[in-house]
Amino acid sequence: MGRRPLSPELARQVADRTMAVLRHNVNVMDSDGVILASGDGDRIGGVHEGALLAAQQQRVVEIGSEETGALRGVQPGVNVPIRSRGELIGVIGITGDPAEVRVLGDLIRVTAELMVDQAHAAEQQHWRRHEREEFVAQAATGAVERRDLAPWAASLGIDLDVARLSVVVVPTGTGEGMGGLGELHRSLAGIRGVLVGRTSPRELVLFSTAHRAERLPISVSEPLSDRRETIRYAVGRAFSGELAFERGYLTALDVLAVGRLIREDTSAYTFDDLPLLALLSGLRQDWRAELVAEPWHRLEASDPTGELRATFQAYVRHRASPTATANALHVHRNTVRYRLGRIGEITGLQLDRLPHVMWLYLGPVVATGGDIGG
Repeated sequence: MGRRPLSPELARQVADRTMAVLRHNVNVMDSDGVILASGDGDRIGGVHEGALLAAQQQRVVEIGSEETGALRGVQPGVNVPIRSRGELIGVIGITGDPAEVRVLGDLIRVTAELMVDQAHAAEQQHWRRHEREEFVAQAATGAVERRDLAPWAASLGIDLDVARLSVVVVPTGTGEGMGGLGELHRSLAGIRGVLVGRTSPRELVLFSTAHRAERLPISVSEPLSDRRETIRYAVGRAFSGELAFERGYLTALDVLAVGRLIREDTSAYTFDDLPLLALLSGLRQDWRAELVAEPWHRLEASDPTGELRATFQAYVRHRASPTATANALHVHRNTVRYRLGRIGEITGLQLDRLPHVMWLYLGPVVATGGDIGG
């Protein structure tokens, strides 16, 4: 990287910290001699010719009372060049009799250079983290050209051969959860083994080298206890290779879509709990999905109150037992049998046959905009 300019904010920090220790006025100038920070605010913005000379000749310049008339914008003191990574970036000066403050020259130079290097290192870390987050978001959404994926990952120190578990996090409501999403984003940044990105203002995706949900750096197992819960998680599958981020993200999205439909009482869903449904959810844009969804659409059209769909869902939850379904719905067993018969007439399916039950069950999962209703 080339020389980084000394910012006024960083110059002010250097001046404030050194003055707090030395109890002398300190000026911080850029490489052109312009005063960026000073204990004497009236001097800020002026050109310090002594500092300019120190920068141009890259040496310590001492100014006694006799030289103050020959140089513009100066007072007695010592001006010391400061460097970052071997390159001159400015000058720091301490006001006073050179014979008294000369011994402090190396102290203020070392202090200033340490502060500058620390600030630049923090800035580099910030931008590297930002670029890694940008990579995660683009790789997850398939926005990176295949030929560019591996080189970009390598430049960021991301090993594509390492399997990573995917998680998608979203707020539950229109305005809810946004603060929690941002807080979670900040808390995850910098955690070892975790890569995080923002795929949209309302969606966070992370990839962790932890291969099981219980080892993730966030809770993905606690149920929604009340309306204060504002964030939902969906855990996909662990993948490695060039398509790992895209496939992991897609499986997590499918888990989220299915989980919202059939497990509304929880705030977390995992691929291991819903493997078949999550995989089939990815067929939503395929013409075959419409064939799977046809019986469900017929049932929707003939069930305006949702009573038949609720009965079917209870029937599935209670392992196709009419008796257990009746008990759960607080109706007579014959009522359940009647409703199942009506469902069969409407859909053309036989609900005493497991393949037909599965066919109807999968309908809302693959149907675009489907509602499983249970």
